[in-house]
Amino acid sequence: MKIKNLFIYSIFVILVSCEQFLEVELPGQEPLMVFNSLLEPTDTLKVFLSKSKGVLESSDFNQEFDLVEGANVYLKDQEGQIFPMGYIKRGRPWEIEAFYYLSGYTFIEGNTYEIVAEKEGFPSISSVQEFPKSVNIKSIDMVNLGPIDNIGGHDLVEVTIKFDDPPGSNFYEVSGKIFGSGYRVSNGDSTLFYYSSDLYPKPVNPIYQKDYLMRNVVLFNDALLNGQDSEIVFRTNLVRDIDLEVTINFSHVSESYYMFYNTADLQYYNRGDFLSQPVLGYNNILNGLGIFKSRNTDQRVIEMRVED
Repeated sequence: MKIKNLFIYSIFVILVSCEQFLEVELPGQEPLMVFNSLLEPTDTLKVFLSKSKGVLESSDFNQEFDLVEGANVYLKDQEGQIFPMGYIKRGRPWEIEAFYYLSGYTFIEGNTYEIVAEKEGFPSISSVQEFPKSVNIKSIDMVNLGPIDNIGGHDLVEVTIKFDDPPGSNFYEVSGKIFGSGYRVSNGDSTLFYYSSDLYPKPVNPIYQKDYLMRNVVLFNDALLNGQDSEIVFRTNLVRDIDLEVTINFSHVSESYYMFYNTADLQYYNRGDFLSQPVLGYNNILNGLGIFKSRNTDQRVIEMRVED
């Protein structure tokens, strides 16, 4: 009995002696401007500016971003012309919307554009993007693969988008919406109803499947494409027996667009998993944080009806 007690005491001493305290010096936590902007062929370019926080500052989920107001923000084209950007801040029932903007400017495919932001108390930041050339859809083929066993009233449809992949490294995104309407008859009365859903494209080739993406899209590069007569094939679910409008967006996106969503979504997906490999979010802002990305989209709207 005495030997047993001595053995337990020895283990306790060993466990206590393994405890250590480490002092970690954190690097400087000076705030930086955080930049977010998407360049695409619309009538208004928006730039969102906020302030970064140190690792020890409050990170309440419901807390608003610290906006950077009163900054000097401007666009510079590849000829060196400068276009100052205005500022809008407006309250909404659920949030504050605030951004710098440039309206009425026509962006040219293949040209490069730089955005610069200057604000006292912060390092000046800048970023450059090339506006992607349009890659048009050549054709869309849809094949009905039949009813889905675990989703009543829906058929599985295989969609093939054909296009010409231009020379060089290119990046693409497929997204879309489904909108429908029909009538339900109950006790002799007809009631009009509406149906709305994301496209939820699922690529047939598993190499294009990225389960960590936060949006319902197919995001891919051209590593496996054939140049002319390239194609991307995916499947989606379509509801039967109502009139549908299927909107398919095929976007030629910049490398920064591809890298940002690839890394930011994977980082978010791995949160809380201490066994996962750390992911460094993509950043292309000089002297700051954030992303300047671009996208050029060809859109098709298909009116159809899937019958029993």
